[in-house]
Amino acid sequence: MAVAAALSTGDLLTVPGLRETERARLGRLLRRLARTQRGSKRRARVKAAIARLRARETDRRKDWIEKTSTGLARRFDVIAVEDLNIAGMTRSARGTVEAPGRNVRQKAGLNRGILAAGWGGLVRRLEDKAPGRVVKIDPRYTSRTFGDRPLIAAFLDRTWKGPGRFEA
Repeated sequence: MAVAAALSTGDLLTVPGLRETERARLGRLLRRLARTQRGSKRRARVKAAIARLRARETDRRKDWIEKTSTGLARRFDVIAVEDLNIAGMTRSARGTVEAPGRNVRQKAGLNRGILAAGWGGLVRRLEDKAPGRVVKIDPRYTSRTFGDRPLIAAFLDRTWKGPGRFEA
């Protein structure tokens, strides 16, 4: 996922992941892991190094979620988010023996991207930090435009009268 969140101000937010050098090191470590013998001390050392890199990526994502949710809660009175079914979106495309899935590798990559974007964590922290000000919107048709503006922006122009209640 290139963009994790898009704001009504036009700002596009991205989650920091591993740096280029760290990504290259992770690739080298994964190749080294494939060559090591199962049960060896060297394999355990390589697995620990891989775990450290992945933990660093997770820590960066969590830090980004905390800082972004704090900033959004302080800057905006109403925060509208799409009510996405992330668990359904990241389900496996593997299928069964009788009906095998199609494009399984592509779906696995998409799943990794969706989970790395941290959508669920961001919404959860927003609800914690801005209680009653987070409005979940049905994601259907939110990418359409209303005149020259996104439909969701036109929706938010209406006066907010409390959780889930708007007036024209």
